[in-house]
Amino acid sequence: MKFVDILYEKADNIAWVTINRPEVYNATRGRTTDEMSIALEDAELDDSIRVVVISGTGPNAFCAGRDQSEDRLTDDYHGTATLDYTTLIKEMPKPVIAMVDGFAIGSGNILAYQCDFTVASTRSKFGQTGPRVGSPASGYGVGYLSEVVGNKRAKEIWMLSQQYTAEQAFNMGLVNSVVPAEKLKDEVVRYCNLIKNNSPVILELEKITFHEIAGYTEDLPSPTERYMSNYDESDEAEERRLAFIERRPINPDKNLPFLHVKRKQRLGEME
Repeated sequence: MKFVDILYEKADNIAWVTINRPEVYNATRGRTTDEMSIALEDAELDDSIRVVVISGTGPNAFCAGRDQSEDRLTDDYHGTATLDYTTLIKEMPKPVIAMVDGFAIGSGNILAYQCDFTVASTRSKFGQTGPRVGSPASGYGVGYLSEVVGNKRAKEIWMLSQQYTAEQAFNMGLVNSVVPAEKLKDEVVRYCNLIKNNSPVILELEKITFHEIAGYTEDLPSPTERYMSNYDESDEAEERRLAFIERRPINPDKNLPFLHVKRKQRLGEME
């Protein structure tokens, strides 16, 4: 298959998957996620591959999240792959390394911390934007961050929509190693070589064990789907998307009211 949004190569028992949309800070669209899924499935099935590295083209961004110029209600935004790439990373029997140079924001940050290892350049920045740009997230992708940095830090990252330097990310456990940009690939290759020295089957079993410990959130239904499946069609979602694109303040009058889900459950008012 000819890829458009990613680069994919295999060498020295390493599969390199590179998001190749530098003109939009490697923000992903549906095609990007579909192509990443195809590449990751190929890497999983190729027994010569011992480790997978995910990166982004250029010095500005690893991945700046979802491309907010795409229509959120279409496959152009979400893609059509049966298995999304985050599931494939989690279920991959081989270690996956995020090689982060530049911004890892929104779903780009999720991608980075869901990898088994995260190696970053000193100029990298990490953070979530969902509550600010009207892009809800839930389930394993959110809950797993608590396993990475602890509950308090995870809530801070998800609820405050701030950005963190590579050093801050390292200190909170979001990143394994931080090096100057010119040494980033060498550091990633060092990790790859250490991995290749170890038993593939034992690494696979260890990875399964770690994810079984953290997997209690995986099967929980998405709160967005349970309580507000039409959020993406709301005025708030559109206002926050446009404000982000237009680099302007958000009109607070567009904010939706609280759902008071837990109170209604307590009072027996939820269906």
